Amino acid sequence: MKRIALLTLIAMNAGRLLAEPIQPAKAIKKESTRILIHENRVRFVIASKTDSYYKIAKQTGIKLSQLHHYNESFKEKDMLIEGDIIYLDPRRIKSKNKKSIVLKQSMSVRELAQQEALKLKPLMRRNAISSADEQLPCGREVFLR
Repeated sequence: MKRIALLTLIAMNAGRLLAEPIQPAKAIKKESTRILIHENRVRFVIASKTDSYYKIAKQTGIKLSQLHHYNESFKEKDMLIEGDIIYLDPRRIKSKNKKSIVLKQSMSVRELAQQEALKLKPLMRRNAISSADEQLPCGREVFLR
């Protein structure tokens, strides 16, 4: 008898738990207007004067170590310069839209990878570049896919 009463009580409580609306988890405090999406379908934030990796991590709910991993070109930097692009997702191995680009200005491979939301190593392999800090001349065609 006690067993049936216990099972009935459990069933009634389970029904109530299922019938109650589920409360959403604590909302992540973020400035949704700051989060943008690159054409390569990678979310990013443009840093302001007072931003740091820690501050961006707190605002977006992403771990600090993940931010450093996603933005490998800025490992040695703590404070960000206004206008820096900070990716919130892993960068892509190859471009979704462009096969190649012709550089309009001289830049390093690191800067190009950060600008195009691509991982550094595959970009270097694809273009037979040995150093990530190598300056690419203006007018050079760089393969993104």
